[in-house]
Amino acid sequence: MNGWDVMTDLVVLLSVASLLGVIAERLKLSSIVGAIVAGMLVGPGVLGWVHDDHLEVQYVAEFGVALLLFTIGLEITREKLVAFGLAGAKAGVLQVILTLFGGAIAAWLFGWGLGGAIAIGSMVALSSTAAVARTLFDSGQLESTHGRMAVAILLVQDLAIVPLVIGLTMLGGPIEIQEVAAELGFAGARMVGAVLIIGLVAVLLIPRLLHSSHLSGNRELPIVLAVVTAVLAAWLSHELGLSAALGAFVAGLALANSPFARQIRSDVTGLKAIFLTIFFASIGTLADLSWIFSGDRIVTVLLLAGVIMVGKLLLGGLAARLAGATIGTAIAAGMCVAQIGEFSFVLGSVAGAEGLLGEETLNLLVAASVVTLLFVPLMIGLAPRLAGGPFGASGSDSSVGRGRVIVIGVGPSAGAALEAIRTAGAPLTVIDFNSRAVQRLRDQGDGGIVGDARRGEILSAAGIAHARLVLLSIPDPTAAAAVVRQVRVLAPTVPIIARCSYNRAESQLRAAGATEVVLEEDAVGLVLGRAVGERLEQAPM
Repeated sequence: MNGWDVMTDLVVLLSVASLLGVIAERLKLSSIVGAIVAGMLVGPGVLGWVHDDHLEVQYVAEFGVALLLFTIGLEITREKLVAFGLAGAKAGVLQVILTLFGGAIAAWLFGWGLGGAIAIGSMVALSSTAAVARTLFDSGQLESTHGRMAVAILLVQDLAIVPLVIGLTMLGGPIEIQEVAAELGFAGARMVGAVLIIGLVAVLLIPRLLHSSHLSGNRELPIVLAVVTAVLAAWLSHELGLSAALGAFVAGLALANSPFARQIRSDVTGLKAIFLTIFFASIGTLADLSWIFSGDRIVTVLLLAGVIMVGKLLLGGLAARLAGATIGTAIAAGMCVAQIGEFSFVLGSVAGAEGLLGEETLNLLVAASVVTLLFVPLMIGLAPRLAGGPFGASGSDSSVGRGRVIVIGVGPSAGAALEAIRTAGAPLTVIDFNSRAVQRLRDQGDGGIVGDARRGEILSAAGIAHARLVLLSIPDPTAAAAVVRQVRVLAPTVPIIARCSYNRAESQLRAAGATEVVLEEDAVGLVLGRAVGERLEQAPM
């Protein structure tokens, strides 16, 4: 398979997934559903335009998952990690153990042998990191208690992949206990080593480079450097036999306290969306529709998918409850992880190679897995009601920014305005891409965000929806107009005072939605006139 064949597959997957994603959104469904259905249609079972054995496409898709986990890591500051880490880890361990044994016992009761039953239990134990994390992020539930619990469970599942693979390999043939222990110990050492290397580089090296005078104020290089960090972390984790997504998550986690975190997350959003669309479409290609709809298999697939979702909901909820969550939070977290994930296919391949599961069983499990993935948006959409109430769009406190003055651009021309705001006693938040300038203002007690104010996420983080006033001090009139338009989308009524370098650009800013425009040329003219008048008075003819 050459590079252009890979490109053809990617174009087909993206095109059909985009079309069906739009249709799914119009039907009030998630675009994830459209992407998975697109993969089913163009896959080997129907049109045959894309084959499910194209590893290159799978690698590209896996990169999308890594980018997703990187951005989620950027959301979780160390304070949040410490506050929720222990309970989440406990819930994750319990969920894997309970679901593995629950699935194995059920399979054994239905006639599978011990090895096959454990293989089925192992596959059922894992959920979809990509689908759940993406849906939680899009629905604003990532910062909710049940959302954080679900993410913690998913991360423990990612850590469990290596020992599960080793365990299935051991079931497939005679292996010495010493070999298994050595392999598990080696896997653990690789895991610790990867986390340490990625964490140290991201904590000690990357922030220094981002704050370097050569990068300060540059809008492109810091983002490139951060994305390279994510890619290298994913690559290192993969090379050590671990989940690439896990490595990217650790990198994001280490950078979460960086002042560039919000801007990085904003800038990789488009790239992440492309690769995740490919990922979900590639998952759809695994379902052979011609096999599913032959005979009465479709009934078996749907029944199995229903049993899996109900069982995982109950066992996942029980795990969260045992970890200390409230009943509502536990049920909501259980709904979030009530599907079979993408890494289950890896375990299925191992089980098939070791002779633990036959081709018919694997096809059945893969088909049921894809069906459970189709229900992810619906299940997570219902989770907030069970958790005790609706959540805001970003899961953050809606009072953030209330009564604040937001100053965008903190160059020399904004100095007098900043002093006037402080004198008036109004709380102040600045937005600028120069991390050094922002840090200086933070040291003086002001709020500050490093980022591009043309991005809605950056403005939302500053609390634009509840701001008292917006002061725009950007010399470029085109960029300033773009910011004004973005502010108006998020806060239609907030007063906006905008600096205008040239009189001819005033109409552009007012058309964008600026309440008041301060003309530099007029202001300079007044100052010049006053200076000339004072000089003439001092030196009359």
